[in-house]
This record gives sequence, C-alpha cells and structure tokens, in this order.
Amino acid sequence: MNQSVKNKTSLSPYLDWTREQLAITKTKVHKWKVWDSGDGDYEAFIESRRVVIPHPIDDWSFLVTLHEMGHVSTGDRLYSYLMEYNAEKWAIRRAKESYGVVCPEYEEDARSYVKKHLIENLVFSELSIEKVKPYVLEWLNETRSSIAKEIIKMNKQGLLDNFKVDKKYWQSVAKV
Repeated sequence: MNQSVKNKTSLSPYLDWTREQLAITKTKVHKWKVWDSGDGDYEAFIESRRVVIPHPIDDWSFLVTLHEMGHVSTGDRLYSYLMEYNAEKWAIRRAKESYGVVCPEYEEDARSYVKKHLIENLVFSELSIEKVKPYVLEWLNETRSSIAKEIIKMNKQGLLDNFKVDKKYWQSVAKV
C-alpha cells in the first residue's frame, strides 16, 4: 500500500482536530490560508456552510479555525456583537471540551473583539443598550454603565465625530 494513502494523519494535531470538526459540523473549506496572526481575512459563509480558515499550527490559529466554524454552527446574524460572541464562545468551549486546548490570551482578545462589535452596534446601528444580552455583558466583565462610559470616552477623544452620539443618553446610562 502507498505510504501516503496509509498515513492519513498529519504531523499537526491541530490540522487533524480541524478536519474532525469540519466533518462534525458538516462545514467545507472554501479556502485554506497560511496562518498570519495579523491577517483578519478569515470568514464564514453561513448559507453554504463554507469557511476561509488558516492552516492551524498552534492553539491560537486552531481557535481561529473553530471561530469561523462557530459562525456556521450558530448561524446568528441579528447583530455583529452577538454573532461574534456566539462564534467565540462556541470555539472556546469546543477547543477546551474536545481537545483540552485553553488559551487565556486568545480568550482575552476574543472579549476585546466582541466588545468592539458591541460598541459599533450601539453607536453605528443604534442598538439600544437595554437590548444587549446580559450574558454577553457578564462574559465581557462589563456593565451597561461601563460600556456607556467607554462610548463617552471615545466620543471625547473624537473617535465618533462622524456619527451622531446622544451624549445625554449615554451620560444617563453611565450615571455620570
């Protein structure tokens, strides 16, 4: 028997685990990319159950592949903060429970990523802070007030100049 046919496992457990999760989630790879931690050019196509993912080489890149599969598996698209939260939570849980992969640095970055999307939804999409899922705020270790204070700070720094920010509303939420 040909050695390449007989030896189907890769040298990387991350690649094997990714292939296993692709099969479990019935997700196809649209495109494999070389891992670049600075490249956010990975994505999920929910309807066609396809993903653009990196070749996983370490815990972080493996979690990125799972994150994209998480989009396909959770399919939530109401608000980007919720989409990203669901994909991150799915990836982190799957990595830990199925493979014992825990990466605190990734989890910290995931929280920042979800928070960024939450603030964008609150400012740009006019999502009401009262409609933000409490479990997301809890996972972010934030409150409505702390998020409002962040928006006020960003507005004072001129980061939101091109957008209509209701200062009185955010001050009332921040209780300042």
